[in-house]
Order: sequence, then structure tokens, then C-alpha cells
Amino acid sequence: MNQPCEIVVKRLLPLLRVLIAKELYQTYNWSQTRIANILGVTQAAVSNYLNQDESALLSQYFDLEEIKNIAKGLASEMNIRKGGHIDIIYGICRICLNLRKGGSVCHAHKSKLPKLKDERCAICMQLHLSLSDVLEVRRKVINEVKIAVGMIEECQEFHLLLPEVYSNIVMAIEGAKVISDIAGIPGRIVRFRGKAKALMDPEFGVSGHLGKILLAVMRVNPKIRSAINIKYNKEILEILNKLNLKYYILKRDIFSKDVEEELIKFIEDLAKRNIKDIDAIIDEGSFGIEPNTYLFDENAIKLAEKVIRIARMFYNKNKKQSS
Repeated sequence: MNQPCEIVVKRLLPLLRVLIAKELYQTYNWSQTRIANILGVTQAAVSNYLNQDESALLSQYFDLEEIKNIAKGLASEMNIRKGGHIDIIYGICRICLNLRKGGSVCHAHKSKLPKLKDERCAICMQLHLSLSDVLEVRRKVINEVKIAVGMIEECQEFHLLLPEVYSNIVMAIEGAKVISDIAGIPGRIVRFRGKAKALMDPEFGVSGHLGKILLAVMRVNPKIRSAINIKYNKEILEILNKLNLKYYILKRDIFSKDVEEELIKFIEDLAKRNIKDIDAIIDEGSFGIEPNTYLFDENAIKLAEKVIRIARMFYNKNKKQSS
């Protein structure tokens, strides 16, 4: 196989290592040991780089001045940021992508395989655009979940809705098919000093149970893309009725042991009955299975608004009962 990555690995990266090492050593007075650490090579390798004639590494494919300018820019950035490994990886990967999208690597690849010119190859450009679209969609979902979590954490009453298994809020990309298409909170939303607190920032693929439930509901109604679980009792049921939310109740056998499969089968049965409007699903639980209310909406922010309203109504209801 003749992939463009082969040109990057065999030609471009060795040349960049030499040029970056020389720039850091000659311009910024970095020691060989420090250079070796940031480049992920041995000190002996750096010593060899500094003694090399970079033109000897140059193939027919690259313009030496262009690659020198790239190396100078990378070295300057590394020096300013004190040589963070993330910075150099990000910088080189970004440059590699650009050079593949019609730049030096693209031209080198077409020089090596002339048939690519005849076939008007644009593989790297197409892949980059597709990847950019995917990343943008996922970034938006993560941001929505972050905003929703912030709203929940600011709600003084939300901790009253937390079940013993704690809560999570998840949101899927449009057309999600697998758990890795769904963003949630690693470690869930817990009670901390009398308030709800997310243990970590949202990530994709971290909520198996709630993610599977959301995927099942999305098969019923693809417009639904977000879910959250809260506790269940008679007061919650009264609030759902007061808000005119459409809910369905799973009544388990007292000795039911299968937490997930029964719930997903229940949702699939709703789909068979052509039921599409689902605001909530109530799992009444059984021996050893805590009752839970699963709430759904089109996105995480709308869902957060809904569950915050429920939390405040729950608080006011209990306040009246206690007074």
C-alpha cells in the first residue's frame, strides 16, 4: 500500500526532528537532554541530528525552505510554551493535516503515484472536512451537556431528586447508534455539601446504562436526544401529572433481577405500539432495584430546564407538608 502517512513517517518527520533540534539548540540554547525529552528520542539521537546536513535528508518531494520555516515556527512555539508535549504533538499533527490537504505531502504523494493526478485524488481533503464536521457536532453536544450540568449544579433544590444510585444526564449526536455517540458525566452527578455536583466534565461513551436507555427511546422517537434519571416516589408522580408530562410505568416482578434488559424491552414494546410521545419512563423497581424516573427531551438544556422545574416543585411540595 502507498499511503500518504508513509511519506510523513519516512520523509517528513525525520527532517522535522533534525530541523527542530537544530533550531532549539542554536537559537534558543536548549540542552541536548532537554531537546531529547521533548522530541521523545535519546540524547545520542539529538547529538546525531545536530551533526547532520539536513539537505541529505531532503528528498525530491519537499521544499527545504518551506520545511525550515515550519520547523522554526514549531521550535518558537515550543520555547514560548516551555516545551509541553501536547503542544508539539498538536502542532505537528496540524501541520501534517495541512500539508496533506494540497500541500507538500499531497504533492509528494502524487509524485510518487502519478495515477493519483489522473484520478484527481482529493482523499485527504475529503477526510479532513468529514472529520471537522464530526468534531464540530460532538463539540456542540459536549457544550450543551456542560451548560445543562451548570444549570443543575446552580439549582439549590436538585439534590433532593438524586436517587441512591445518583443521577446522570446524557445527550446523543443526531442519528446516534452506539454508546460512543452519547456524551455523559463520568462518575455521575452526586450530592456534595448539600448540592448537586458533577464529578467530572462530560465525555463521550461513559454512560452505559443511561446511554442504552436513550438509544432505545431514540428508536421510538429520533427527535429525543437527551435523558436524565432522578428518584421516583408518589410526589414525583404527582408533579409529572401536574405538568401534563406523558409517562409510562414499568411494573416489575417483586423478584425481578434484570435491571436493564426489562427496561429496554419495555421501551421496545412502546415502539411496537407506535407510541412516540415520551416525556418520562418510570421504573417502579423491585427487591434490590431502586425505583427511578427517566426524563427525556430534544436536548440537554431543555431537559435541564424541565428537571429544575420538577426539583423546585418537589421542594415547595415538601416544604408545605412539613409546615
